[in-house]
Amino acid sequence: MDNRPIGIMDSGVGGLTVARVLHEKYPKESIIFLGDSLRNPYGERTRDEIARFAGEIKDFLIKKNVKMIIIACNTISFNVYPSFLEGPVPVVKMSLDITLPEGTKKAGIFATPASIRTHAHKKYVEKKFPEVEWVEVPCDGVAAAIEQGKDENFISALVQKAAKEYHALGIDAGYWACTHYPLAPSAFARVFPKVPFIDPALPTVEAGMAILQREDRLAEGKDRDEFYFTDGLAHAEPLVKRLFGPAAVEKQIL
Repeated sequence: MDNRPIGIMDSGVGGLTVARVLHEKYPKESIIFLGDSLRNPYGERTRDEIARFAGEIKDFLIKKNVKMIIIACNTISFNVYPSFLEGPVPVVKMSLDITLPEGTKKAGIFATPASIRTHAHKKYVEKKFPEVEWVEVPCDGVAAAIEQGKDENFISALVQKAAKEYHALGIDAGYWACTHYPLAPSAFARVFPKVPFIDPALPTVEAGMAILQREDRLAEGKDRDEFYFTDGLAHAEPLVKRLFGPAAVEKQIL
C-alpha cells in the first residue's frame, strides 16, 4: 500500500485527459497535476528547451512527494533524454500501444510538430500494423488553440489545413498523439465526420498502474486531488471543475 499521490505533468491542460482516466478508473488514487500553460505550446520548441522545462516540472512533483510521475504529454515523452526517466520514483511516458478498428487501411498520426519530428509514433505503429498506410500530420497551432480556449471553428480550420497539407483527408482512423486533442473532439469530427480517433490515455494509465500493482503500492484511500498551472487559470479552472468536480486549482511559478 502507498497512499502518496500520483504526479501527472503536461505542457498545459491537455494532460487532464489522462488525469481524468486515472480519476475514473482508479478513484482511490490521489492526483497532483502540473500544467505549464505559461510556456505552452511546447510543440514548436527545441528538444533542449522541452527537456529543461520538463525537468523543472519533474522537480516540482518530486518535492510534492509523489510515488510515480506520468508524463501526460507526447511532446515531452518523446523529446526528453533517457536520463529523465531515472530518479527516486518511476516515470511513465505516453503509451504507444494503441489498437485500431478492424479493416483500417490508412491512418493518420495527429501530433505537435515536435512530436512528429521524433517519428516515435510512426516507427512503433508501422511495426505493429505493417498492413496500414500511416500518415504523419503535424498540427501546427492546434494544441495552443485548445490551450487558449479557442472556439470549434477556429480549431477545426487548423485541423483541416494540416490534414489537407499532409494528405490525410482519406484516412480510415486517426491517432491522437497529443493529449490536448481529445479536449476538442467536435473540431476533429467536423473535418473527419465518420473517422474514429484513438486516444492513448487509457493504456498510458494502465502501464503506470501495472507498475504500482506489481510493487504492491496501490492506494487504499484517496486524500485529495491538486491541480497546478503556471498560467491560464481563467480557462484551466473551469475545465478542472467540469472534469473532476471540486478540486484545488492554484497558480504555480516554476
